[in-house]
Amino acid sequence: MSEQSSNPSAYQPQPIIQPQRTQFLSNFKLPDVSFWQDDPTTPQPISFQQMSSMTRGVIIRAGQGTFEDRVFKTSWKNAKQAGLVRGSYWFYDSRVNPKRQAEKYVEVLKDDNGEMEMWCDFEDRYGGPFGGWRNWFDFMERIKALLPEKKLGVYTGYYYWLEFAAGVSYFAQYPLWIAWYNPTPPLVPPIWQDWTYWQFTDDGDGTLFGVESREIDLNYFNGSEAEFLARYPAPQSQATLIAKFGDTLVEYRRVS
Repeated sequence: MSEQSSNPSAYQPQPIIQPQRTQFLSNFKLPDVSFWQDDPTTPQPISFQQMSSMTRGVIIRAGQGTFEDRVFKTSWKNAKQAGLVRGSYWFYDSRVNPKRQAEKYVEVLKDDNGEMEMWCDFEDRYGGPFGGWRNWFDFMERIKALLPEKKLGVYTGYYYWLEFAAGVSYFAQYPLWIAWYNPTPPLVPPIWQDWTYWQFTDDGDGTLFGVESREIDLNYFNGSEAEFLARYPAPQSQATLIAKFGDTLVEYRRVS
């Protein structure tokens, strides 16, 4: 994911400028990943065990339009087994009906929708017939109808948001994940008071985080590791065990 830069002079609402902060070294940091972090020519998947030595969470691309990310199922399962707190995101595609996209997103997650928010990624510039905030509204409302207890979030870039949804207060109810590749704190669209996640680079060291791409997206959580862990329930690990009773083998699952 990346901010597709645009600075339209037609939109000049007053941004919320966060004060300069010096504590980012103490902010919790986590990556987001997609099929780009897995080399299809090699047999091994992303090493979430290695990732878990660097962080406690990860956000994983579930898909785009009506297509599931090709490594999502493997990544989702392996991240859980590694004990990582998991979030997912869906790249909204303006060429596809928003309600169909929402239904596919929910279908891909099935009965395990993760511990973090389901992030709705709005950065599309395909120019399809389903672009713009009214269709994003339909997308998010359809997810809420299907998963009423699940929390959602918005991923976007500052200038992109001003171009396509400036002043639309509906989205302020959701936490903000802002793309801002800059060493200074991000500008925040005026409908939000602050960011929850800040994607500050797409050039992190992939090797450190167990991926096969040289680069990886990295994000700050707006708080400490302890605050991050307090925000989300710990993932449950599930093991399949075999017990023998006389001549009978019984399979059961232990959740911990």
